Amino acid sequence: MSRNAAYAVREAAVRRRDAAVSDAELLARVDAGDLSPLGVLYDRYHATVRQFVLRATAGGAHADDLTHEAFLALTRMAGRYDGRESARPLLLGIASKLVQQHRRGAARWSEVMQSFASVAAPREAPTPERTASVTEEMRRFDAALARLSEEKRLVVLLIEAEGLSGDEVARILEVPAGTVWTRLHYAREELRKALAP
Repeated sequence: MSRNAAYAVREAAVRRRDAAVSDAELLARVDAGDLSPLGVLYDRYHATVRQFVLRATAGGAHADDLTHEAFLALTRMAGRYDGRESARPLLLGIASKLVQQHRRGAARWSEVMQSFASVAAPREAPTPERTASVTEEMRRFDAALARLSEEKRLVVLLIEAEGLSGDEVARILEVPAGTVWTRLHYAREELRKALAP
């Protein structure tokens, strides 16, 4: 067996073993200096974090960079992990901070906001009129979401799209829970007004 093949077999065995390990254990290993668990965490949460970053940046061109940066930030944050079963809230929190930093430092870009939520497929066969109507509704919603302030948009995405609790969002954004609910209330009001017929 060649050296590369032996390495690949050994690496696959490590990945299989790590697949059964909890996020808390993986982050403890990262904190101890072992960076190999980052790959396992990346496999578990990359799609979720990337989708969040895409939505939070209105489909920004830097979404992949910010997503990778969120995982690299785990090397600095691992020692402060609170031991929860899932590292997902921590990663989404890191990603939201990176999005905020990126917005402050980067020039504005004008790409279209990706869909906030899936649109249920109609039961009957789609007609060109129905397809156009759904497309227009999605465009209007995306535009309304993009017009929200960054603070309100992040709260809407973290609670409505990612399903985090108000307390989790408050910890992530480092604001009081009451502020989270106030932002969500006003964001919903603005969205309702913008989408009113």
